[in-house]
Amino acid sequence: MTSESSNKLIVLEFNELCPPLLDKLMAKGVLPNFQRLYDQSEVYVSTTSDESLEPWVQWVSYHTARPQSVHGVNELDQGHCITLPQLWDHFAEAGNETLVFGAMNAGPSRNERLTIVPDPWSRQVAPSDKEFAVFHDFVSHNVAEHTNPDAQSGARQALAFGRFLMSHGLSPGTLGRAVAQVLLEKIGRRDRRWHRATILDLLSWDVFKHALRKRQPQVAFFFANSVAFYQHRFWRHMAAEDYANRPAPAEMAAYGKAIETGYRALDSLVGEALDIVGESGSVVLVTALSQEANLKYEDIGGKFVHRPRDFQKLFAWLGAASGATAEPVMTHQAWASFKSDADAAAFGELLDGVTAGGAAVFSWRRDGARVMFWCAFIRPVADDMKMQDRSGRSTAFTEFFAPVGYVNNSQHHPEGAFWVKSPGRPHRVELTRLPLETAATLTMGLLDERPPARDAA
Repeated sequence: MTSESSNKLIVLEFNELCPPLLDKLMAKGVLPNFQRLYDQSEVYVSTTSDESLEPWVQWVSYHTARPQSVHGVNELDQGHCITLPQLWDHFAEAGNETLVFGAMNAGPSRNERLTIVPDPWSRQVAPSDKEFAVFHDFVSHNVAEHTNPDAQSGARQALAFGRFLMSHGLSPGTLGRAVAQVLLEKIGRRDRRWHRATILDLLSWDVFKHALRKRQPQVAFFFANSVAFYQHRFWRHMAAEDYANRPAPAEMAAYGKAIETGYRALDSLVGEALDIVGESGSVVLVTALSQEANLKYEDIGGKFVHRPRDFQKLFAWLGAASGATAEPVMTHQAWASFKSDADAAAFGELLDGVTAGGAAVFSWRRDGARVMFWCAFIRPVADDMKMQDRSGRSTAFTEFFAPVGYVNNSQHHPEGAFWVKSPGRPHRVELTRLPLETAATLTMGLLDERPPARDAA
């Protein structure tokens, strides 16, 4: 079908926003555009029956309209393994130009009407249009390595990224925010690095809007992760009274408003999306999951994790098979990819043989020729701690691992927000929880609906 509007439907995939926090901040008056969308929408609280509460699982459940028990995804960077059609496949096959910008675990494009820019953690699926390769490569590197103090972006890569942005919609407002971010990181008294997640969302949104203008899709998906990141890191600072281990005053000053700041930044994107589609278009807000306070680690002072500094040096020390590659995903986890299942299985045995202080250093699980692995330690370690393999070889733990710091101050909750603004659908608040799979079916039907006919002038 064709559409009267160049952008008939925009799906805003804002990872793990929390319905109670949205209600609280709208009541406070700091989210005027979320309020505007809410007042025009059918409002649902979504839920999932998936066994695993991980965002890369629930997004696939929404995208495929099937639960995890059917789609089988349990990790990031498994989009290439998905055989079921996803929402955008249905839209493209129905004849709609469709743009997917950053959706988690998207598979490769299957239709000439479908443009996919995969999520930053995707290494097995490349952008369907090489035009976006520079953007995706730069963002992927910086997202994957943001917890590594030794990681550096090459000047050539950064210059290419800057040129891409200048020719793909970089707005003066975003440029100003980015420049201010660099300056404040250097001269500010408080930690400002966490604002980078919001800057990334704004840069991505500028590129997304440029693609909307250039490609004129009838359907477009946009994914943002900044608030999910802030909630995991700073929930303790937002709700210190819920925790036995409360942040120091200096930390509260630096991070106490981080989560609200993230919601307020996304609020501006909601307003722009509503303006883009106009009265005749549709906007869907979906969060897949939400979060809540995580008190499981209070007896040890919170969860503190570590990540490898240099994967290839670590592989060499372990004695991994030649040709192994590493694809970092969330915080301290990474895939190790091998040429064969046997090489991957042997790598798992090597990981099992490494100990420090009498405890196993690694946790891992294998999927064919790939191994998902991470450091098992969840507390700070002594500077002089040694780790050794089965042969007795010993090395300093800090030679191969850098501290990430305290994480998981919040945990995933199965309920999320699902709001639908579409012509002919009046505002209402549904009290019954909506399964994500049903939300997907509802989304697929939106382009089959027409605005009510208007009387001739």
